[in-house]
Amino acid sequence: MPDAPKDALRSSLPLSLAILASRVLGLVREVVFAALFGAGAVADAYQVAFRVPNLLRDLFAEGALSSAFVPTFTAALQQDGRARAEVLADLVMSALLVTTGLITTAALLFAGPLVGLMTQHMAGDAAKLALAVQLTQIMLPILVFVSLAAVWMGMLNAQRRFVVPAVGPALFNVVSIAVGLGLAVAGYGATTAIVAWSVGTTLAGLAQAGLQLVALVRMGYRPRLRLRGVFADAGVRRIVGLMAPAVIGIAAVNVNVFVNTGFAAELGDGPVAQLTYAFRLFYLPLGVFGMAIATVTMTEVSAEAARGDRAALARRTADGAWASWMLTSASAVGIAVLAEPIVRLVYRWGAMSPSDAAAIATVLQCYVAGLVPYSLVKLYAPAFYGIDRARIPMVASIAGVVTNLVFNALTHRELGAPGIALGTTAGALVNVAVLRVMFARVVAPSGPVEGAARSGGGRNALALVVANAALAAVGLACVALGARLGIDGTWGQRGVDAVVLGVSMTVGFAVFALVLRAFGYPGAARLVALPAGALRRLRRR
Repeated sequence: MPDAPKDALRSSLPLSLAILASRVLGLVREVVFAALFGAGAVADAYQVAFRVPNLLRDLFAEGALSSAFVPTFTAALQQDGRARAEVLADLVMSALLVTTGLITTAALLFAGPLVGLMTQHMAGDAAKLALAVQLTQIMLPILVFVSLAAVWMGMLNAQRRFVVPAVGPALFNVVSIAVGLGLAVAGYGATTAIVAWSVGTTLAGLAQAGLQLVALVRMGYRPRLRLRGVFADAGVRRIVGLMAPAVIGIAAVNVNVFVNTGFAAELGDGPVAQLTYAFRLFYLPLGVFGMAIATVTMTEVSAEAARGDRAALARRTADGAWASWMLTSASAVGIAVLAEPIVRLVYRWGAMSPSDAAAIATVLQCYVAGLVPYSLVKLYAPAFYGIDRARIPMVASIAGVVTNLVFNALTHRELGAPGIALGTTAGALVNVAVLRVMFARVVAPSGPVEGAARSGGGRNALALVVANAALAAVGLACVALGARLGIDGTWGQRGVDAVVLGVSMTVGFAVFALVLRAFGYPGAARLVALPAGALRRLRRR
């Protein structure tokens, strides 16, 4: 198969860079948070509180809505024109504003029972539970902001404006970092500081939504409240029809979040925060590579679905899959090998103890085992939404959640927080397995994914194994060399970790890319040429 994923790689590169900036700022945000609050009771209370608006956001905004809105808005653009597409966006935005406003109000009134149910009442720690409830009430308005942002981001993505939606989280993180630095200077106590941080988080959500709207206004869009005839509109009905299975699937995932948070809360102070810190690092390569490729692929798939070209839809997905395998497998191997120096360098500041950092590193290694399947889930699911087969991702999601919950229920006391992360990996494997089987049967029974597997899949799989083994060997050698240096002291260790990571990433990338190119892996030649191309662009600028 010729250089199949080159278009996916080329299209996703600017988006990957924008997401990289956002994710790096997200890590800085987590570093500031960890330095201020460590991994104890106050940090646990905040992480639990932040999960409540996140849960509602996934249910009613970014997760389900994006999956349903982008293909419908894209179809309206292509078939009915820009004016009709913008009317559809206004209807959806107005309905969301009313719906999420009512949900937020109800959640504010019942925050106590909601958080108590989610955390199994914090194992009887009344003060910790009360703080989590207070912080939840402060951050619940984020749901309204991110719901509006989801519509505006979908409009931008559907028109192939990928960078501004990707930069939105960067603004969220910049506002949060500014708040954190202000708190560090002010020297407030932990409880007062965490309340102020939560207020800053809510304001950051408002800033993120505002950035998307500004970009659309510059393109000529003027938002209007439209509620008359909202449920009679064919586009809205299609979105609701696609959202219903998506909401069920995401609801199942969030039941998993509820239960896993309860499992972690049972283990005492620390595991909830450990899982959150590790997931932030796990989400960096997932966002930079997996989500970037998936976002570009979803837009292209939606366009092919609107044209009724099933073969092109399958081909676009296949291109994204090859690229995703290449980039996320390397990320998973590299992070697993370098987990300890990564965590020490990122989180070992302020209130974060060495034992906390070691625990986070172990959780991170368990999470990254699921990086490839997690990214492929994000890639395959949009293909089913594009052809109005939303029930298939729903069933796959539920199957993954059941796997996750059963695994964690049986093992969380013995395996602790790392076991909960492994449960997430197991669920992602089951989810992507169902999607992959159904993709071959429903979307491309004789299409390019199957054809690629027959013509070169074995060679490409071998190439990935050999390249990742070479990458792991480079990382292990650098870690062993760093340990032999025997440099003591916090700053000395940070210097060693920085050198180990820099050398490992530079040499490891080169070895990985060259091995893949030697095997003829699709897209490897472009990967090898990427550093030189980036340097040329920098020199021209």
